[in-house]
Amino acid sequence: MDSFALYRIVDAHTPAAAAIREAALGGTLRLSAPAVAVAVSASMRSCWDDECIERHEFLGSKLSGFCDRIGLEIGATRPEAAVGAGRLYAASTALHIEGPEVLAACHAAQMASERKDELLTVSRAAYCYRAAHSAGIQVPMRSI
Repeated sequence: MDSFALYRIVDAHTPAAAAIREAALGGTLRLSAPAVAVAVSASMRSCWDDECIERHEFLGSKLSGFCDRIGLEIGATRPEAAVGAGRLYAASTALHIEGPEVLAACHAAQMASERKDELLTVSRAAYCYRAAHSAGIQVPMRSI
């Protein structure tokens, strides 16, 4: 999964994310993510409303507890895979698409492609995958 999907699952933001969260907590679904996706998710605020006046925490501690409870598999990054993800990120920056969430998406796409796994993401993250699609990386994605 990418950082946006992990964020949604940890906070159960949508019915689909809540179902995935419950399946992971119940042990009927095994989740994995690249380390960079976990790091990016940990830095996300728990509220994205610009008008909100409450002081919200970052997702870090809640994410850590969730990952421990489900035994989140952190994708091992071989040097070749990291280089491949780096190339995807370079292609993204050439399209003026950059940032930590894009880098995390490049790693998630690379990992899912290698493992032939479905990649969990969210619709608003589609821009993160333009370079991967342009590079011909075929990864089945499911938006939650």
